Amino acid sequence: MQLELTEKTKINASAEVIHDWISNLENWPKINDKIKSISVEGNKCIGQLQFKGKNIDFAGMVPEDDDPRKVTCNLVVQTEQEQRAPDHFTVIYEIIPKGGKTQIIERIIFEKEIPFWAWLLIKFITKFGKPTGKTNLQQIKSHIPTIE
Repeated sequence: MQLELTEKTKINASAEVIHDWISNLENWPKINDKIKSISVEGNKCIGQLQFKGKNIDFAGMVPEDDDPRKVTCNLVVQTEQEQRAPDHFTVIYEIIPKGGKTQIIERIIFEKEIPFWAWLLIKFITKFGKPTGKTNLQQIKSHIPTIE
């Protein structure tokens, strides 16, 4: 079973401002505070993030497109040095103008198939667990300039 995590929020900013901010790879450490270093070249980046007390390598890219209502981020993470194949996942931000506010829907889609029991456990934890920090969308919301 493929795992997809979804979160929604509304921001008092234009769709264009949100699209440009999320598409800028230099902003990724502001979205995810686990990112410890990042080197950006055009629409691609490499870096390190902290995961389970270890620094692990990642690479990412935001493919160029003409859709101002969507940002797709493709990521590859090497979670275990012994592991031959890295983990791939995609983060899609859908940007939907709604009157004075703009809704953002974040979908994190993991490529690796997982057993149903693991999918159920993760869904249960994300629904009823106590978060220890800000989510990606909360981070984005705190950094994007709002329209007053």
